[in-house]
Amino acid sequence: NVAVRERDDMLLITAVNQINHGGPQAVIDSEQGVAVASLNLDAGKKAMKMSDFFSAHSFFDHGISYLRKGHWEEQYDLSLELFNLAAKCALMNAEHAHLEILIQQILRFARCFEDKCQAISISITLLFFSGNVLEGVRASLSTLASLGEELNQSPRWVPQLVIDYITPSLVHKTLSATEAKLAELSDDTLLSYHAMADPSKLMAMELLANLYEWLAFGG
Repeated sequence: NVAVRERDDMLLITAVNQINHGGPQAVIDSEQGVAVASLNLDAGKKAMKMSDFFSAHSFFDHGISYLRKGHWEEQYDLSLELFNLAAKCALMNAEHAHLEILIQQILRFARCFEDKCQAISISITLLFFSGNVLEGVRASLSTLASLGEELNQSPRWVPQLVIDYITPSLVHKTLSATEAKLAELSDDTLLSYHAMADPSKLMAMELLANLYEWLAFGG
């Protein structure tokens, strides 16, 4: 029932807000701190679904504040998710100074390149948001190469030339070609395909989509 779920979501958000008034000093031990941090993570996700990125950011920041020293080793998954989501909200809220701090922490403590991917993607988006398209393209191409998706090394893939090469007409032509290929497949065939699960491939697809979007429509 949608109404019941919405009521439960609001109860969770209200309850976590009340808990946060006490702050980390009200927490008895690290185990309780982790529990409250997890509640803030859940509340932040609910707020994001409602497009309330300011409240969501507050929940994620509170969640981080309840984590004790050494949390990147002892509560790695929780820490990574809190920091990644806080970074997404900071980007949406144009809190760039805080965003840079969050990204630095993720890049420092993430255990593998795949775990750094969200932070790298957000930092690239920030470059584009800031109008630094050339640096955004350069970072995108470098990250794609690290993911094993290095693009054709012809001169057109030099960052400045990429900016000149990718135009709205090229994107339209490419999308039309893709649409024509998809039209050859039946609905049953498409539905039989498995969803992409490889995190490296998903990251590469996201980077390519963002790169074309910014160059074709934002550049």
